[in-house]
Amino acid sequence: MRIIDCPEISLPPCAMRAASLRGPAPVEIASEHGMDVYINGRFALRMVCTPEHLAELAAGHLVTEGWARNKQDILAIEIGAGGLRADVTLANAPAAPEAVPSVSPIPWDADWLRRAAERMRGEEPLYSRTHAVHGCYLGRGDELLCCREDIGRHNAIDKAVGYALIQGLDRAKCYLFTTGRMPAAMVLKAARAGIPLMASKTYPTNEGIALAKRTGVTLVTLRPDGSLLVWTDGTERKECK
Repeated sequence: MRIIDCPEISLPPCAMRAASLRGPAPVEIASEHGMDVYINGRFALRMVCTPEHLAELAAGHLVTEGWARNKQDILAIEIGAGGLRADVTLANAPAAPEAVPSVSPIPWDADWLRRAAERMRGEEPLYSRTHAVHGCYLGRGDELLCCREDIGRHNAIDKAVGYALIQGLDRAKCYLFTTGRMPAAMVLKAARAGIPLMASKTYPTNEGIALAKRTGVTLVTLRPDGSLLVWTDGTERKECK
């Protein structure tokens, strides 16, 4: 896979100063950025995102939406026009996304998730400045591989998946820890990426739990006191500590 990315200096800032009508001195607010994605020369979609890690975003979105499965499916990604356009070349013409894939569960440790939550508190620089973005950690065992932020919780997941794809990581051994809620659409992203474990500081929806059971994705909530709610792990469990 060939990647031509925009130099960071040519991208718009991820945050800018703004003043409220009432309040203290100007503060930083998150920037919304639009990027048009073309697949094999044809317009496919417009993404509203945070203007960083755009090649990862495009790559991850192709995977989590079912258009590609691995690096061999994507020949090239080129981010141009100051991050306003992504040109993707797929090895084959885009096919209809696979509906509901399944994953193989992996053994996991609650302390992995606790450490991810602790690390996330200090490794979300954009959130600490703007209080307006979501974060997502990609982990593997006790190792935290990357943290990605975006104004969209789905984009943060896509960026983390895109990182795994570009780095050639075995996603079947990884997990996602996200700050966003876990409805069915987010669980489906994990399943399509082949990632068997998704955790968050928030709760899933009923449809998120149902889809996790169907796909084999382990679904966990880490509560503020450090205890866990394990919604699916092969079979549904009760609260554990």
